Amino acid sequence: MTEIHLELLLGTQVHDIDDRPVGRLEEIKAEAAGENFVVVEYHLGALGLLERLSATTIGHAILRPFGFKERPSGYIVPWDKLDLTDLDHLRLRCTVAELDARPR
Repeated sequence: MTEIHLELLLGTQVHDIDDRPVGRLEEIKAEAAGENFVVVEYHLGALGLLERLSATTIGHAILRPFGFKERPSGYIVPWDKLDLTDLDHLRLRCTVAELDARPR
């Protein structure tokens, strides 16, 4: 079994299958599986950053008076759609259109 220190990947740019930047890896969601945890999804973009800082609701409330009427956007990437074979160049295993885009 390969061990990866996921915390070192936070903030890393993720590219799509055509090598275009999609967003930075900002949050990693995991669930308990017995005595271990398994990654279920990765969150990219500004909303993922607010989630990592546990500031989604308050972050949106703080930004609204400054003219940010829309929620920050981002993508949810299922665990099996992120290629971790090259940790210096994270890449999707699908198109951006196949991802769950966070509502604005």
